[in-house]
Amino acid sequence: MARFGGNEFKSFSVPLVFGGRYFVLEPGELPQLTVFVERGGLAEFEVLRNEPVDSPHSAVTKSAAGVVTVTDRESGRFLYKIRPGSETSVAFGTLQGGDVQARISDKALSVGGITLTNNRFDGVMAGVVVQDDGGVGIGCALPPAVVALLTAE
Repeated sequence: MARFGGNEFKSFSVPLVFGGRYFVLEPGELPQLTVFVERGGLAEFEVLRNEPVDSPHSAVTKSAAGVVTVTDRESGRFLYKIRPGSETSVAFGTLQGGDVQARISDKALSVGGITLTNNRFDGVMAGVVVQDDGGVGIGCALPPAVVALLTAE
């Protein structure tokens, strides 16, 4: 069980999903965020414990201030930006060119105007799903291939 953002995740610690990307948070004094895409049953990492990972489908950079930015390698389109810290923030790019802000603190998980506190996510699900158009959903089931990746030893 993981507890962060004022919420409890019993089976998995996947607070966010965006555009087929799974944001896995390891709680701690400085939370560690890992982001991956499932491709053909394998995890293709873009960020591993707050550090950029070379990916064939996305360009991942890290600034001197520690901000990780991810763009589509082919089109150059902005996908998301992560500011790790005691309050981790993520900005997601939308198809319309705007962005959706997300914040994970010790007290709340806030995405696109929705704030979740003191919730329990029990089962194979993500806390919040951000759609490419900026729409936001809560409590989404994880695909079987992603569950297999998260439970593999």
